[in-house]
Amino acid sequence: MKALRQILASCALCATLAAPAAPVITVTAALDSAVVVMGDRNRLHVSVNIPNSYASSAQLVDFPMLTPGQEYLEYNGVDVVASDSTITAGTDSRNVDFNFTIQAFDPGTLTLPPFAVLPAPGSDTVFSNVVTLKVLPVEVDSLQTINPMASVAAPLSRWYDYIPTWVWWALAILALAAACIYLYTLLRHRSEEAEQRRTPVVPPYELAISRLNILRSRNLPETGHEKEYYTELVDILRQYLQGRFGINAMEMTSTQIVKALRSNPDTRMTADMMRSVLSIADFVKFAKVRPLPDDNIKAFARAQDFVEQTKPAPEPQPAESDATGKADTTPIKNKKDTK
Repeated sequence: MKALRQILASCALCATLAAPAAPVITVTAALDSAVVVMGDRNRLHVSVNIPNSYASSAQLVDFPMLTPGQEYLEYNGVDVVASDSTITAGTDSRNVDFNFTIQAFDPGTLTLPPFAVLPAPGSDTVFSNVVTLKVLPVEVDSLQTINPMASVAAPLSRWYDYIPTWVWWALAILALAAACIYLYTLLRHRSEEAEQRRTPVVPPYELAISRLNILRSRNLPETGHEKEYYTELVDILRQYLQGRFGINAMEMTSTQIVKALRSNPDTRMTADMMRSVLSIADFVKFAKVRPLPDDNIKAFARAQDFVEQTKPAPEPQPAESDATGKADTTPIKNKKDTK
């Protein structure tokens, strides 16, 4: 029996010597300060020393590393608000230093669990030491009145903040359209004024006489075009009345034209001439009456006489001046006596 025990002990010793040595991995954790006031920031340092042969297989277990864009991470009673790491490579091993910025908002004593590193699948986990943090409450001055939290304030607004955006766009479009219409009207008005300045305005009397002479030269009644003849004759007289006296004869009936002439002192004496021309013209245009050649001649003569008798009076000629520039007002009789 004693020999069997010696054999078993020898086998166990050989197995122990033949097994590979466990990896030498160290994990240490430390705080910058073990006591902080609630809300203050503190730094937690974790250092991991790993042999180079296990650098590719080692795994960190539940390290509170923040992802990009993450503001904070809750970790065992504290908030991790920042994290970073640095690697220092050596000949046989490498050292990885983790720095965590933490905050605590609950007063009391917090115990952070140890940080764990798994060297390789199936191997034993290596743990760090346990760190303890004491969080002190914020001192409040009992003599100072603590005001309650203010309610949510509504933003300052004006009356135009309630108008939809599409209303402003509609008003802008209307204003632009109005400006374009105004600019177009203004340019057109100026163009018409420039055209009028380039084209000399023919006085109403001269225009009427010229058109009467042209109408007489066409010999419309002799060729059986009495209706066209009287239509043109009345049109000449209507335009003459509008240009000469400002009577809107183009929009009036024959009766309204005669009434307007009789109410005007300048045309009261010649109103009957116009009435006779308009009467025979209405018979020809509406009753389809064919006048006699003598009636055509009389109608033309009355129209021409009306224009001649209502034409503007000639402007007075300026008096002759002597060498000194003064008008000679000496009566003719006195001049003969002086000779």
